[in-house]
Amino acid sequence: MATAVAQAETAEGDRLRPGALLRWQGGTYRVLVLHGAEVQLGCLDEEGADARALLSVVVGADDFALLDEDLQELEREQVTDTSGLSLLPEAELKLVRDWERHLREIDDGVPPDAGEGAVPRPGYDPARFTVRQRLATKAAELKALGFRHASAGTIERRRRAYQARGAFGLIREIVPGSPWGRTDERVVRLLLAEVKAGLGESDGDASRLYERLQASVRREHEAEYDKLMISRATFYRLLGRLGIKVASLHWPTDRRLDEANGAVPPYTPTRARRLGEQVQIDSTGLDIIAIGDDGRPVQVELTAAIDVVSRTIIGAMIVPKVRGRGPRGRRLGGRATRSFDAVLMLAQALAPMPARPGWSPRALAEQSEMPYADLVACDPRMASAAARPVIRPRMVVVDHGKIFNSEHFDDVCRMLDIKVRPARERTATDKAVIESTFNAIKRRFSQYVAGYTGSDLKRRGKHVADGPLWSLNELQDLLNEWIALDWQQKPHDGLRSPFLPGLTISPNRMYATLVAAEGHVPLVLTPHQNRKLLPFHYLKVTDKGVRIGNRTYNSQDLQEYKNRHTGIPGQGRRWQIRYSPYAPRFVWLWDHNKDDWVEAEFIHQRLIGDDWTEWTWEQATLNVLEDGGHKEEQRRIAREVSKLRERARRGPDPDAPQVPQLFAGPALDLDVPVADPYEGVPDPDPATVVRAPALTMAAEHILHAARPAPPPAPDAPETDFEPADAGQPADTGGQVQEPARAYRTGVLSLRGGAAEVFGITQPPVPRAAPSAGAGEPGDEEDDGGES
Repeated sequence: MATAVAQAETAEGDRLRPGALLRWQGGTYRVLVLHGAEVQLGCLDEEGADARALLSVVVGADDFALLDEDLQELEREQVTDTSGLSLLPEAELKLVRDWERHLREIDDGVPPDAGEGAVPRPGYDPARFTVRQRLATKAAELKALGFRHASAGTIERRRRAYQARGAFGLIREIVPGSPWGRTDERVVRLLLAEVKAGLGESDGDASRLYERLQASVRREHEAEYDKLMISRATFYRLLGRLGIKVASLHWPTDRRLDEANGAVPPYTPTRARRLGEQVQIDSTGLDIIAIGDDGRPVQVELTAAIDVVSRTIIGAMIVPKVRGRGPRGRRLGGRATRSFDAVLMLAQALAPMPARPGWSPRALAEQSEMPYADLVACDPRMASAAARPVIRPRMVVVDHGKIFNSEHFDDVCRMLDIKVRPARERTATDKAVIESTFNAIKRRFSQYVAGYTGSDLKRRGKHVADGPLWSLNELQDLLNEWIALDWQQKPHDGLRSPFLPGLTISPNRMYATLVAAEGHVPLVLTPHQNRKLLPFHYLKVTDKGVRIGNRTYNSQDLQEYKNRHTGIPGQGRRWQIRYSPYAPRFVWLWDHNKDDWVEAEFIHQRLIGDDWTEWTWEQATLNVLEDGGHKEEQRRIAREVSKLRERARRGPDPDAPQVPQLFAGPALDLDVPVADPYEGVPDPDPATVVRAPALTMAAEHILHAARPAPPPAPDAPETDFEPADAGQPADTGGQVQEPARAYRTGVLSLRGGAAEVFGITQPPVPRAAPSAGAGEPGDEEDDGGES
């Protein structure tokens, strides 16, 4: 900026000659004398006075202006801007210099690098050829050299730009002045707005984005639509120039939002100078499967807090992550990180981590770089503690999750004198330290633990849940040991020794350095204060006690508060009842008048007889509901809790036979409705049913094979029946019958019609011969048609 001002002053000073008119300090003057860096001015105003001043002071005044003879302000001379040339790539800078050489040849007749006495080339002599002719000659020359966009009109436009703004004018003409080329800037703004509006939507192709851009341009600039709208090919090129990848439109919604809302470089590191000055808290999936309280594999979630200045993990809490069952609002059995888990983690940070039997000796505080003797002197709880410092948070940085925006978490932080600062939405750089810590935990801890699942289903191994798995308590114990043994005692890239800045140090070493400068005052919470960290409900005490969820608590001491008024306006008879979701066997009523607690026990605890959690109770409630029970059957649910605890202790039965089930595919409804043939037919009346006729012979005579029949007599008349017994003559009243004919295959069969069957099985009744003259016209046909 200072260079540009100096150039402007120099240019104005060059035009400031004796006799020039100017305006300065509200008056009108004429330049009388120029002497070195000073100027003598004669005032032209009636009441003014001559002046003598430095030339730089006159030219640099805010109201300075050169005037013509009519005392009108002259246009300021523009200084040629050549600063943009240093920013150009080598190829573009060469192109600008080549064009400058050709344009100078058109105006001067010879190129700028021509020697003294050089004569113009044919067609470029200004004395013989007009400007138009020289432009035509140069256009033909550039076209022969392979220049693109080198018509006479283009050369004239660039010549005028060079005359007006020098090399900077050529930069604007030759090198595109915007990353989107020749596309109108209004179209680019509309495109960016459509991309931003689609970040939270389902993924889609670039063709959908192009159609939305068309609709947006038509809506905003309908009169200029044909002029502004770009082609589909130009649209895809524009996406590339703007850095928008077509593949990014198919990214998951969370990833697109994170990419769009990410921090803009240069990045600002998170700074803190005191222990606990800034503590970052967040939750993430640990990528491990463990055994839950009910003995089944569950996913787990980690909530951790890290001190920024020392990179110390001051608290880490593992909880199961299980999706509940049931409709929204009445869903049961769900489990994830809750506000109480975050509060419990803050309570961890205020107390030393006790070392567990079986841990490595190097995981103890007395074997670490921490000032163990001094810490034990001021806090006896540090004796035999793990190598993890106790740091009291002064401010915590959290995201916008429900667990950190809850009233319970805010109340506890206020009680512990901890400030809560929410990070910006979807801005991971506001919690960059804890995000980086989570990545390190998964890389240095999770992948070495049995039950590791990888970051997503594509990276999960086969049959992970079928192998040996750790329980939740065992997994928490493993993590605590790893924090004390590995994380706290290995050099961290973000920590530098204040005495040797080139030396990386461990979190425990950084803590030892800082605690020596500011000291350590422990905050010891008593059991009375710890109960104030628990979640609570405002409940009325009745003769049955109090109910939390579908559990009833009662005791003799609690009955003293039955129907008693709290004395607090607006609260009535509702007392503050606190409970622990991890140990719901007892609840405590807080008597604010005495500042004391009244304990009450679950009325059906004797049916359980063991430790249990609220999550186990919800699982038992679900089992009872699915078995046809009711949510209010507390005794039955308590027995189910006992069964779940027994099942978890027993584990799976290795001797139980594993019989594979046949794979039948998904259940499909394949029953095709068939029309009822008896629909509309009334039920029969038993009084009207006629008994069917029975056969006159036994079944053994119907289904036996036919015997060979003797040859027929020559004069025997033909009959239309077969005898009952083909081998024996029938009693026909003295007439000879025709032998039996085998039906179809020669075997008696019931495959024929009813007339055939009864013709085979029932012989005809013999009839007496008609007397002469007594016959009827139909009798002739019964005799075989003979007359």
